[in-house]
Amino acid sequence: MPACRGDTRERSPMLDQRNARQDPGMMSRVISPDLRQPAPVFVRGEGVELIGADGRRYLDAASGVGVTCLGYSVPEVAEAIRAQADTLQYLHALRFEAPPARELAERIATITPDGFGRVFFASGGSEAAESSFKFARQYWLERGQPERWRIVGRWPSFHGNTLATLSAGWHAERRKRHAPLLLPFTHIEMPNNYRGCGHCRRADGCSLACADELERTLLRLGPDTVAAFIAEPVVGAAAGAMTPPDGYFARIREICDRYDILLIVDEVITGFGRIGCWFGSQRLGIDPDLIIFAKGISGGFVPLGGFAARSSLVDAMTEGSGRFEHNFTFAAHPVAAAAGLAVLRIIERDKLVERVAELEGKLFGELRARVGSLPVVGDVRGMGFLAGVELVADKAAKATFAAGMGVAQRAASLALDEGVIVYPGNGGVDGDAGDYLLVMPPFVASEDDLEQMCARLARALERLGGELL
Repeated sequence: MPACRGDTRERSPMLDQRNARQDPGMMSRVISPDLRQPAPVFVRGEGVELIGADGRRYLDAASGVGVTCLGYSVPEVAEAIRAQADTLQYLHALRFEAPPARELAERIATITPDGFGRVFFASGGSEAAESSFKFARQYWLERGQPERWRIVGRWPSFHGNTLATLSAGWHAERRKRHAPLLLPFTHIEMPNNYRGCGHCRRADGCSLACADELERTLLRLGPDTVAAFIAEPVVGAAAGAMTPPDGYFARIREICDRYDILLIVDEVITGFGRIGCWFGSQRLGIDPDLIIFAKGISGGFVPLGGFAARSSLVDAMTEGSGRFEHNFTFAAHPVAAAAGLAVLRIIERDKLVERVAELEGKLFGELRARVGSLPVVGDVRGMGFLAGVELVADKAAKATFAAGMGVAQRAASLALDEGVIVYPGNGGVDGDAGDYLLVMPPFVASEDDLEQMCARLARALERLGGELL
């Protein structure tokens, strides 16, 4: 048998043995974001804890990254995956459908707002967001308006790591290396309830000039060239759980209606119970045309995401070309859909959405009591089980740490040392400066778990303040 061209290195038994039991402290062959430092290695998950190779347990207060809503090691979901894999592990969704995908779409249609009767499945949030852009573009083609192609987003924001989703979002650190490849999408400033924004610094509340910027932008671009506006109900990874001012999305909806613009709501983080309702749109009274989802729908057991669309939008395609010209190899994957069904059954059966709403006060009460008064903490914000802790160099002045100091990453490292996992972010103020931590516990976290998460985080931030202030 001829040797494969790439298999030219003479291998030794000792090398094979060493690779088989690779030291967790060694650099992995996996290409990861940090190519200089080895990543922490976890070998098991139980409940709301991750367990390292040395047996040490860590409370996962980030749910991975807002994903593991049921915690870890849920036999019911694992069994659903196993059963579907034994029955039918794959169909190409460009041509065929499997029962789990049909059933999951039916289930999602019952918990989305009225009028949302159709669902497209992808493998994650980035794919889902990009798919929604292509859907919006085709919708306007079917309507006989081919000049509509622009997507208007906000800054800061994050909608995914593909080129189109990076173009629609505005996370400076993730965009800057790829700037020549990005699409010329336009962005308006996101409202900031903690610092104010470039449009309104009134002491008596928001004037909604931040929302009116959308109308000014549409008029500048030409509204008949804009396909859709995209926004997160609560801005997660790009601004640390920043919530909108009252009336913001109602004004956005009015403007979209005035100029016939589709409103896409990115619920990759907020969907499926994260902020105490099935969708953030419902809690905040947003009336969208498309809802992007991912993360919590699969509980982290499989890659799964997608978007839900108003039936009337799909009807325009049905009555026109009769086709949505888009698909992926693993779209509507039967095993992924079976996992999603199992996760949603558990969320509904165990009333976990209601549980998040009930324990929201406990989480934010503990956070504000334990970290809110620390000199390094400027703001604690969010809703449901989505909390942001903004880190500042000067509490009174709300001064940020210098960009490039890596303060959020240092805080997350200290938290890990204290036995709690949180998600670090930066660039939430101007794209470069502005450090924050996200706290996103699993829905099954007990009151004691929440207390311990906040207590360990407080110890980490006390150490951070000792180092920096």
